[in-house]
Amino acid sequence: DRGENVDLVIRNKEEQKDSYHDAHNELKRVIAQEQILRMNSPNYLGAIRVLPSAVEPAIIPSTNEIERIGMETTMRYEREQGRTPEDVAAENLGFDVRSTDSAGAKRYIEVKARSESGAVTLTQNEWFKAKQFRSDYYLYVVLNAATQPELQIIQNPAEQTHPEQKLEARYQISLGEIREKGVAYSRERGSSS
Repeated sequence: DRGENVDLVIRNKEEQKDSYHDAHNELKRVIAQEQILRMNSPNYLGAIRVLPSAVEPAIIPSTNEIERIGMETTMRYEREQGRTPEDVAAENLGFDVRSTDSAGAKRYIEVKARSESGAVTLTQNEWFKAKQFRSDYYLYVVLNAATQPELQIIQNPAEQTHPEQKLEARYQISLGEIREKGVAYSRERGSSS
């Protein structure tokens, strides 16, 4: 009656014993599963021979070349619209082009270019700037840059799109949303559609 209260110690030891028992049962289960695995010889189904195409493969432009085309398309479009674009991509501001119109209003433009069609991904900094500048921030996506550049323009992508957050805090905007929310510009037609 006058001894120390050991109820807590006993309960802790019983819980430890239960965890050992659970771990033991899990180990038995894993061992049983591993015994089911067997090494069999592969069954031969057939063979295939791949020959080079008689047609010369298309030269795929480098990423730098695709980005250059995207920037050129953007700068040309901005000049055609009467604005003065400035390439600030090297400054890591969260946008690539600062474009000013005759009244002094500014556009903060992030340029993304794809050799074909596909989703684009914004960095954390780009997404932050899109939220900060709101309707003054534009996403210019140049699709099919390797063949026939197609410019899609999305004003205020932070509110207009619903990107999926990817690893490393990047935000991916699907091709469907680029086409749905973007205003297409065709150089041949010289207008937006």
